[in-house]
Amino acid sequence: MVGVPTQVPWRRFVCVLRKLGYTAQKGKAGTVRSFTNPNRMPRVISLREPHPGKNHGATVLRTYLRQLLLNEDEFLNLLEDC
Repeated sequence: MVGVPTQVPWRRFVCVLRKLGYTAQKGKAGTVRSFTNPNRMPRVISLREPHPGKNHGATVLRTYLRQLLLNEDEFLNLLEDC
């Protein structure tokens, strides 16, 4: 197991969410983004988008993976083509 990358751009993380079947919901102003998938638990997940030009670090990624019920290997496999 390689482990979670030290940084992942938001667009690549959203690509992983799309692969899992999540779709972005229209949101209000701010950095919180909601995604839904009626066929997966959790059905709704709210995540903070980093400021432009910034990436999510390993600590935030691990938190999001726990929320998505993904282990690190599953995440890395999904991240490959993003």
